[in-house]
Amino acid sequence: MSESSQTPKPLSRLQILKLVAMTVLGTLVAWYLSAVLSFAGNTYGFNNRFTEVAIKLHWWYLIWSNVVVLKGYLLVAIGYALLIYPLVLLWSRVRPFGRWGVVWRAALFAGILYGFFIVRLMLEKPYFGDYRYLEGWYYAVGAWFGKGVQEAVHGFIVNVFPSLAVVVAVVFYASELRRYFGRAAKPLLFSAMSVVAMLGVFAVSGYGVGREAAAKVDLLNKPKPKNILIIASDSLRADHLSCNGYHRKTSPSIDKLAEGGINFQKSMTPIASTLESLTSMFSSQYPHTHGIHHMFPSRAMVDKANKEAPSLAATLRNHGYDTAVIGDWCACGFNELPMGFEDITVSDFDNFRVYMSEVVYLHHQILPLFFDNRVGHMLFPKLRSFANYMTPDVVTDQVIDRLKKRAVDEKPFLMFAFYSCTHLPYKTPRQYAELWGDPKYNGPHDHELALNVDEFIGGTDINEKWSKFPPKEVQRINDLYDGCVRMFDDCVGRVVATMKEEGLMDDTVILVTGDHGDDLFEPNVTFGHGLTFNGGDQSNNVPAVMHVPGLEKPGTKIDRIVRTIDYAPTMCELVGVPADKRFEGRSLVPYINGASKDESLAFYGETSYL
Repeated sequence: MSESSQTPKPLSRLQILKLVAMTVLGTLVAWYLSAVLSFAGNTYGFNNRFTEVAIKLHWWYLIWSNVVVLKGYLLVAIGYALLIYPLVLLWSRVRPFGRWGVVWRAALFAGILYGFFIVRLMLEKPYFGDYRYLEGWYYAVGAWFGKGVQEAVHGFIVNVFPSLAVVVAVVFYASELRRYFGRAAKPLLFSAMSVVAMLGVFAVSGYGVGREAAAKVDLLNKPKPKNILIIASDSLRADHLSCNGYHRKTSPSIDKLAEGGINFQKSMTPIASTLESLTSMFSSQYPHTHGIHHMFPSRAMVDKANKEAPSLAATLRNHGYDTAVIGDWCACGFNELPMGFEDITVSDFDNFRVYMSEVVYLHHQILPLFFDNRVGHMLFPKLRSFANYMTPDVVTDQVIDRLKKRAVDEKPFLMFAFYSCTHLPYKTPRQYAELWGDPKYNGPHDHELALNVDEFIGGTDINEKWSKFPPKEVQRINDLYDGCVRMFDDCVGRVVATMKEEGLMDDTVILVTGDHGDDLFEPNVTFGHGLTFNGGDQSNNVPAVMHVPGLEKPGTKIDRIVRTIDYAPTMCELVGVPADKRFEGRSLVPYINGASKDESLAFYGETSYL
């Protein structure tokens, strides 16, 4: 008899729970097998040296990487079962059904949940895939009902509904536990279990439990040394900050810092390429002195720089400072060339196994759906090495955690927070990509620059490339870049807010800067940086906005040339630590103190290659 013609015997709660769990587990197994088969098919479909080496020499690592992901599927299965069980149970109370009724309803809810999280991923992190087939309804809401309704729908899907679902689930299971233990029989046991559950949530989320013990620092009643916080974004142009006269309000948080601090508007890096420019910044030496002239130095060049080049971090460490670098894939160079920093928390991007792991993980959709967060990065540490996962929010969370620890133990610190926000391909969440972009844009560069940048900027056929890149696409790329600037600015805002909350502003020097700028189709250039000096100084001119406690003339703008090699001696003088005699830069403290005399600092620059 069919389910509709005969009312089946009601199933018990335990029977329904078991069937839901088995159905969800079967669904997740199917998703896992689908991902593995997709990975296998794509791997053998590619015919290149990378694939050949990976399959021939590292096949076991590829298999193991797929096995490791299983723990994620198991956790998702548990979560799905916990969410779906109450829905199926409620449905069975409205209309009883048998075992197959439980199975198909559980499968239906699993599909609906999967679809919901795909839509949520599309709204929050569209760079994880091509979701244009899903975007029509979202833009239609905006067109029909206005931007406000569209933003409300966005907020409901991203924040309100997930939170509401969790609250309802918690209330349901709390009720189930009370029913199981009895309303009055074992209240103490129920309360104890609640406390344990709360502690478990804190432990998993990384808050409150397992934190570093705060070390007590006895300063012997001496004034506490000032701290130094340097916040930078890769490829950040000075002329795209609103505090430097840009026509868009790209940097409200940095603007506020500039209003209460000092803004060096013509800060120049001697070389517009990350590894070399950061080496110059922290060693206060020109490339021809420290020896790092390009992005791919030999082991001998790196060893020589590590051994012989001075550094701001090493100088401060000798005076008891905690020194740390926190960054994403753009900061991976510190793994090989730490520049005196002791604690380095950055992505290990340039590693063959990291590349292989990324290829594997990208085929498992559950990772961006459910594990691109603090807990996920604890379960899958390699995610921190992938550009799509080590997001600016993650870097900011780590910076904030460390600032809070230093606020407790009062140890003086030098911290360098380095972001990839403004680096090619200008990949950004939807809210930033759409901040200034044309809402009717329907081209390839929806949420990022969709082309092979290395191929595009290579060669000399600049005029031909110009003709193939229409003005509307150039404008779209500028819109994306400006959205990336705002994304970085929001990160700065979060960090500064934490500094204020923790009482660190009055004892910390803050510098907001970049390693270099970027080309954006100025005359005789396309994209990239460090290849030429064509089009102006857009690749070498970086922001230099400083917060200095006790500044006599806040809001000062310095329209004279300074150099990134001047940062280290400036910081040393501000915190009262003697600068290394091998520094080639000059202290900018005279400008900070209000001196009107031009220091006559000369800019020297050289080209590099990506």
